[in-house]
Amino acid sequence: MNKSTGLYSRLGVMMVLEFLVFGSWFPTIGLVLSNHGLSSLIGLVFVFSSVAAVISPMFVGALADRFFQAQKVFGVLHLAGAAVLLCLPSAVKSGNDTLFLVLLFVFTIFFQPTQAMPNNIAFVHLKDRHDVFPYIRALGTGSWIVAGLIVGQTGLSASSVIFYLAAGWALLLGVYSFTLPATPPQQRNVRFRPGDVIGSGAFTLFRQRRFVVLMACMLLISVPISIYNAYGSTYLAAAGIKNVASVMSLGQACELVFILLLPLLLRTIGYRGVLAVGLICWVARCGLFMYMDGGHRWLAYVVVGMHGACNDFFMITACMYVDRMVAPALKAQAQALLFFLSIGVGQGLGALVAGFIYNGAIGNHPTTELGYWNALWGIATAVSLLTFVVFAVLFRERRADGPTPPVEPGTPEAAGPDASEAVEAQAAVPVGSAAAVLPEPAEPSTPVAARDFLPET
Repeated sequence: MNKSTGLYSRLGVMMVLEFLVFGSWFPTIGLVLSNHGLSSLIGLVFVFSSVAAVISPMFVGALADRFFQAQKVFGVLHLAGAAVLLCLPSAVKSGNDTLFLVLLFVFTIFFQPTQAMPNNIAFVHLKDRHDVFPYIRALGTGSWIVAGLIVGQTGLSASSVIFYLAAGWALLLGVYSFTLPATPPQQRNVRFRPGDVIGSGAFTLFRQRRFVVLMACMLLISVPISIYNAYGSTYLAAAGIKNVASVMSLGQACELVFILLLPLLLRTIGYRGVLAVGLICWVARCGLFMYMDGGHRWLAYVVVGMHGACNDFFMITACMYVDRMVAPALKAQAQALLFFLSIGVGQGLGALVAGFIYNGAIGNHPTTELGYWNALWGIATAVSLLTFVVFAVLFRERRADGPTPPVEPGTPEAAGPDASEAVEAQAAVPVGSAAAVLPEPAEPSTPVAARDFLPET
């Protein structure tokens, strides 16, 4: 094994373990809470996660990026997170709402920064071999699928044991991190400014109508995203779907297919066309959830499989579009602003709205009666449709942002993302997911960027 192969293997193991941690607890946490009589907390869980995603970069940006080696910070964060995860099952079983929310918030403070760090560590050591990164990153999506299959096939989808499983992976990754190549602080001499966390340097983008419209659409679509993230697994279980975690892993498997289609679509219908398709997919997806009430349980596999189209064609494409429309000096600030608005504000408010709707329409009724869920999915469908109308009417591209003209392969003029860039746009992931998943176009010059934290869902 040569030196490069050994490095790629080490970075690949890091990525696999990171998504084994994430994929073990995130997809079915709503189902776990619902199964233990804590369904009223589901919305707050995702609100707290969004708040932690905004707060935690301040800690990492001010300390880790300037004073400590990245792989050591990465390891410490996972070890600390594992300790908190071990306490969560007892909090769930006790029914102590306050204790659970406090512990979960502390855990997300530790966990959120780790979603970006594997990408940054990899880029530092890959140097000019960024073409290798998509293959390393794809291992993360694969391990997320494996985590879902493990949880689903062992019957743990609704069990608090998922936190023990995630803690085990986190402990293993925490120890393994100290064996990774040394990654010195990348911003040792850069002064930390709190405004960098929310991308204040890119506020001038609000002078452009297309950016304002795109941000408004991202805020609106955060409502159905939050509804799916928070309550999708609970609904599938109520619909009689077995091994929910395994079924939900189908979304990540399909995402690998859709991400390969993204470059082709960008070249043929342009960014505006792809973004519109992504929003149409959200309208169809939420509508199909309501149609399941008629006994069409097989649609569960369709709506989960549509995750790739919904996520890749709108969220990832939006972040790639913003990255193209700003000067190099503003790229990291623009992504930080995008992150703050979509994850910190959009999905935080979306989770509050989702929790309010669920508690009012479903909380006092049997969750297995799918008819009660139509209020939730009806609002998700309506908001998705509203978002599409706003986008279709108000969003206009500049001529240079349209479909990329055909060029000779291998020429410098080959504009637009290729397959590697498209896969690289999943750098944070689900999930899912994200989680959401936002692009990782280059080594960041500021401590946080939008692409770093969206989970795979």
